[in-house]
Amino acid sequence: MHIPDAANNVIPYEIYPTLVRQRSVLKAKRLRIAMRLCTGTLDTVADKLRYARLSAGMPQEEPAAWLGIDRTTLTRYEAGIMAEENMQAEVLVNAAILCGRKKYFCCNPYHIFVYKDAGKQVMRYRKNLGLTQVQLADRLGVTQTTVKRWERNVSKPPVSIWELVAGIRFK
Repeated sequence: MHIPDAANNVIPYEIYPTLVRQRSVLKAKRLRIAMRLCTGTLDTVADKLRYARLSAGMPQEEPAAWLGIDRTTLTRYEAGIMAEENMQAEVLVNAAILCGRKKYFCCNPYHIFVYKDAGKQVMRYRKNLGLTQVQLADRLGVTQTTVKRWERNVSKPPVSIWELVAGIRFK
């Protein structure tokens, strides 16, 4: 009997029965936890990220290594310790893809906004309103330099400002 391990290598059950059982038990535990999460709603980014990883049967070390982040950072993401606006949109998108989910599964609307070139979107909002950078900065209570930095993608607008920009756009 041969059982594939996480790296798609084959472990002969006869030679390594303890190792095979250990991995099977760990994967089963992850799936049970994922199913418990699934019975509730996946409202937060942390819940979605944890669900995606657990349903794929991965320990935290594997996706963290693939995503180029530390395991403790992934732990902070999944535990909801890190504020959602501080989570990197690119990491969330890549995590969803790695776990076999749709591209934006782990993202909230703000992360999608940041991932889809926030600077161009802020500029489009401003131009749709017929405002200059100075006028938009005055309306938002920030400096013109800040608006320039957002439009050039040097920095990203915080969630509160993004919500204001989205609100201004629809007035």
